[in-house]
Amino acid sequence: MSSFETIWKLFEKSDDAIFIIKNDALVKWNEAAKKVLKNNYLKNNTKFSLTRFSPELQPGGEPSVKKEKEFIKIAARKGYNRFEWVLKDSKNEEFFVEVTIYSGEDKEKSLLYMILRDINQEKKDKLLLEWQKNEIIQKTEEIETQRDEIESQKEEIETQRDLAETQRDRISAQKKELTDSITYASRIQSALLPESGYFSKIFSDYFILNKPKDIVSGDFYWLSIKGNKTIVAVADCTGHGVPGAFMSMLGVEFLNEIVNNIGIVQPNRILNNMRDRIIKSMGQTGKAGETRDGMDIALVSIDLENNSLQYAGAFNPLFIIRNNNINEIKGDRMPVGFHEKIDKPFTNHEIQIHANDSIYLFSDGYKDQFGWRSNKKLNLNNFRELLLSVQNVPMKAQKLLLENNFNNWKGDLEQIDDIMVMGIRI
Repeated sequence: MSSFETIWKLFEKSDDAIFIIKNDALVKWNEAAKKVLKNNYLKNNTKFSLTRFSPELQPGGEPSVKKEKEFIKIAARKGYNRFEWVLKDSKNEEFFVEVTIYSGEDKEKSLLYMILRDINQEKKDKLLLEWQKNEIIQKTEEIETQRDEIESQKEEIETQRDLAETQRDRISAQKKELTDSITYASRIQSALLPESGYFSKIFSDYFILNKPKDIVSGDFYWLSIKGNKTIVAVADCTGHGVPGAFMSMLGVEFLNEIVNNIGIVQPNRILNNMRDRIIKSMGQTGKAGETRDGMDIALVSIDLENNSLQYAGAFNPLFIIRNNNINEIKGDRMPVGFHEKIDKPFTNHEIQIHANDSIYLFSDGYKDQFGWRSNKKLNLNNFRELLLSVQNVPMKAQKLLLENNFNNWKGDLEQIDDIMVMGIRI
């Protein structure tokens, strides 16, 4: 699935407006676009510019034309940009929107995805809440110094309380709308992951434990078959929730391109290629203050005909358990993304495998979880011992035991990160 199709599916029925622009011309938009632009006229294949729907000057006095060009240049250079913008409706009344611009990659370089979210009410609510807070503080000080005004102040406080409750109810409704949108996005993210039936055709005994911290996840798994090689990956993207989910979508897209289209199957070469693509798409140069989004990953290429396995990793290791002995193959201590060791290629490990070997790939969410009894992390050593203790049961049962152990360990503490553990028995 292309970036165009993925992003369109994500926003087609969203309350956020999306405009897809090709070579400065508007080629596609959703129903929410009409609402956000207050029914301003939209026409297909005509030049599109925010300035057309904006006042001459943005807040701060800078011309809208100049400011829009600067923001689009930043998006073209970095791959994305996000900012607040003031539009005007047909009555010339101004309102605020949040604008996110995403620049297409590779075959979609001429595309711009412009996403608008109406934040006018949020801005008003924020100012109103700030005003209410200052008003309450002022009234409290007056109560302390002027005891004779308590009764009149009480009436004012009750009024402010009613206003605060109204704002609380409004914020609660907005939170529900946002949660519903993210839930819809999670279904799209799940659709990008390999189907369980695809795994079953290759491996008769396996499990995938996937526990996002939020509704959507920054962890993902991936599988593909190329010739006699089965390539499997478990990745942990920077962040979690919506930012991590967007990075995971990039990861899936890059793996599909590198393995399925280009045909690279050697794990370290796949990671080298992914690193180059992420650095380019995120506009990373290593400058101070610049984002270093990327991912940690464990990736294996399994040759069941010759009983061999190749592995490369960015921080995340590979565990192979044979006859109740665990062999840990460590990944390189650098991410798939910008790093001081950017010129160093990832290491490729070749290992012979045997029938009944158990292979585990995982993110760091499980071992880093704090326990309710000790308030300490589970840690990697305890995770090793846990895997060794469940070797006498099938992989599906191992998943249940791992999940039960995690819930008992965490108790009522908050889950701190996305969790992904994959087990495969040869």
